[in-house]
Amino acid sequence: MPYNLTTLENGCRELGIELSQKQKNQFIQFYEFLVEKNKVMNLTGITEFDEVLVKHFLDSLCCVKAVDMSKVKTVMDIGTGAGFPGMPLRILEPNFDLTLLDSLGKRVDFLKEVQTDLGLKNVTCVHARAEEF
Repeated sequence: MPYNLTTLENGCRELGIELSQKQKNQFIQFYEFLVEKNKVMNLTGITEFDEVLVKHFLDSLCCVKAVDMSKVKTVMDIGTGAGFPGMPLRILEPNFDLTLLDSLGKRVDFLKEVQTDLGLKNVTCVHARAEEF
């Protein structure tokens, strides 16, 4: 199914981000996998394509207005849930070490699948409670 990425492209442009075709494809893959897995497990209440673009992907990328992600060495996303903001940041910038921490094993398994399917590197998915980790 062809997707209209105008919302994502315009939002990224406002953030000073120009996405490559590979990154656009990764966002589409992430969306498709998120919606498919959401049918059997509760990952998000937001599943409409344009809403996911804005409320999950673009919201996750907003921190680039405050932080130069190309200079970041390590990110820990505590209570990542379905991978927000960690996974969109990883798609945007592949050169930092990313740890995704969540207390629910099924979500961590989902994130490991996303990492593998999207070919994302330097991602560690941890099943633990934040206060214990």
